[in-house]
Order: sequence, then C-alpha cells, then structure tokens
Amino acid sequence: MNPFYDISDQKDLPVESLQLKNLGTEKVFASIGKTTRNGWEGRSTQWSHHMTAVTPEDYDRQFVNKLMKSRPIYTMKKVLDHHFENYCSIHTQGQADFFIHMRHVALPTLRKLKSSEVCVNLFEEWLEEKMSVNKKSLTPNTVNNNTINVGSVNAPVQFQQSSDHSVQTQHNHYQKEHVKEVFDLITRDIQNLNEQIRNDFTMEMNYAVAQLEKDRDIKPQLLSLGSLMKDVGVGTFTNLLAAPIFEVIKPLLGL
Repeated sequence: MNPFYDISDQKDLPVESLQLKNLGTEKVFASIGKTTRNGWEGRSTQWSHHMTAVTPEDYDRQFVNKLMKSRPIYTMKKVLDHHFENYCSIHTQGQADFFIHMRHVALPTLRKLKSSEVCVNLFEEWLEEKMSVNKKSLTPNTVNNNTINVGSVNAPVQFQQSSDHSVQTQHNHYQKEHVKEVFDLITRDIQNLNEQIRNDFTMEMNYAVAQLEKDRDIKPQLLSLGSLMKDVGVGTFTNLLAAPIFEVIKPLLGL
C-alpha cells in the first residue's frame, strides 16, 4: 500500500472512480511461454508466471497514469484534490508531507511519461495553489504594527508579531543574495549524502529560486527544506549551523 493515496478495497473500479484500485500483494514480474507440439493438433503454448511483491511505487505509477487519463485533462485536479483531502482527513498535520511526496515522487514519475507536459504543468499549478492556500490558512488574521527587525538593517527578512504572539513573514523582504548564501551552505552540507537525498534538496532549492525570480513567496519551499533537514538530521548541516544567517533563516525553515 501507499499511505498518500485513497486505495479501494476492490481490484476492479469504474473508470470514473477517483480512488486507486487495490493491487493486492503480488504482481506478475515476468511470463515465460513454452511451446510444445501436440502431434496432429499442432503446437500449444504453456505459460508460467513469476510473481513479485507490490510496492508503494506501483501506486505512484497508478496514480500518475490516472492523472494522464483524465478527460478533459484539466479535471485531473479533481483527482489530486480527492487524494489530498483523504490524506489530510487521516493525517491532520500532514499537508507538508503530502506536498513533499507529490513534488519529489509523484511529479518526477509523471515527467517520465510520454506527452505529459500539459499534465505536468497542471500538476505544478495545483501544487502552487494548494501550498499557497495552506500557508494562508496557517497565518493569523489579526496583526498589529509591531515590526521586529532581525539582525542588521540589511537582514533578509522581517517578522511581524500578531496579538496572539504568532509570527508572520513578509516575503518581500527576502534578498536573493541571502537566499543564495543559505542554499550554497546547504549544498556544501549535503555533498556526502546519497544521490536521492541530494536530488530532493536540489529540486526544492531550484524551485525556490525560480519562485523568487517571479517575485513569489518561497516560504512553502523553505518549510519543505526544513522538513528534509529534519529527516536527515539537523546536525548534519554543520556549515549552515555555524553561519550567522542561520538564526535568521531558522524560523522560516520551521526549525
């Protein structure tokens, strides 16, 4: 099974179902045919099937194939909405985990399919919309005018403190050179990690830079990076931890 998807108990589902079908515990890995002669009756072929265990990746592939088969194609967002809402109904604090899985597992799987460009664009739009809405839902509505400058007057961010003492971030105070400095430090710290983990960090940082170039808020991407850092172990990031900028960026990473 795969916890990120709403998987039916049934193996056969109507085409219009938003659920994924249950793949069971095993699938056919290879089929080998042996042809024999049956006298005057000609030849017959006997097949033997070699089985292998169903994996979570099989559900990722089934999921992206369902997205690709959506007609009209833009209705694929209904599929994304369904599985997102189902996951969040079970994991009430799991929005960030769902977004990370979609961006780093489902989306790359989708990109490998032929003629998937439109579907990929719609997927990215959906992620951006949902992550933006999710960020706003976590932002307090009441804000007073107390502005707290962190660090020097050239600090990359400012915070506003609301009446309930929560912290808001004004993304227009991000400075590209400071973000680049943080990302350079992270890149140095992940050099000795395995390739898949490095790719996860690189993809997240590249997306953040692209968003920053469009003058868009990168708080969701910073939170995703923070989640990745927690998974690896924050102590791994010795260069970042030793840098003065860490105390400024730390709250934005959710650390």
